[in-house]
Amino acid sequence: MDKLEKALLKARQDRQGHESRHVAVQAEYAQDVTDSLPGPSVRISDAFCEQNRIIAALAKNPHADLFRILRTQVLQTMRKNEFKTLAVTSPNYDEGKTTIAINLAMSIALDLNQTVLLVDLDLRHPSVHSYLGLQPRAGIADYLSGKASIADCMERLPLNRMTILPSGASVEHSSEVLGSPQMANLACELRERYPDRLVIYDMPPLLVQDDPLTFLPHIDGVLLVAREGKTPVADVSRSLEILSATTVIGTVLNDHRDLFAKEEWLSFLDEPLS
Repeated sequence: MDKLEKALLKARQDRQGHESRHVAVQAEYAQDVTDSLPGPSVRISDAFCEQNRIIAALAKNPHADLFRILRTQVLQTMRKNEFKTLAVTSPNYDEGKTTIAINLAMSIALDLNQTVLLVDLDLRHPSVHSYLGLQPRAGIADYLSGKASIADCMERLPLNRMTILPSGASVEHSSEVLGSPQMANLACELRERYPDRLVIYDMPPLLVQDDPLTFLPHIDGVLLVAREGKTPVADVSRSLEILSATTVIGTVLNDHRDLFAKEEWLSFLDEPLS
């Protein structure tokens, strides 16, 4: 074999070796990304979700784009302010805060640049799991009582970039639990663990119990949900007063008669809530 043939052979071997290492690094990176997402992957039924108005991840649903609009507006505001945690709440129950929180989280998970953790922090009346048809193995209540690790409580959806932290069993003295040092440490851990992760908290209503007030110091921003024809204007005003020391990034008017025919369904506070 002459020098030219030897040189060509060596170049070919070096190239093959480089390609093999490149493939191995890609595989390792993909594995690392998968492994970094906590919790086992669980299945959810599209039909069940659609029945419960959880439609953000359903490509064929004509209303899914509305949550992409909501996602874009929320993400722009959060990135501009370097926010990582968002609470979704309402003045009272039955105003749609949980469906908005789930749909928003799902839509954010479809963004290739983001992962999202949805935390059910309505400890007295947890419902995120029921909207998705899940039977959680454990939840925050189990973690705080020492019965499970936080990793044991995580449920990863098929969207891959979305994880749920259920509440678990109902907690009677919820405001005391939310004000505990253990909960403060958990909030810090959830916020700082992954640099690309946004944490969305489904919070209890503001006018029903004091849980939101107890936990608001751990929240960067709040999205307030009101339901047309149900939420009195006085309750919205009172809620905004309660949130006066917190950054309210916007309000969602839920169940609007023209909700699915217009884009301006996320109303920021520099505009009147109609």
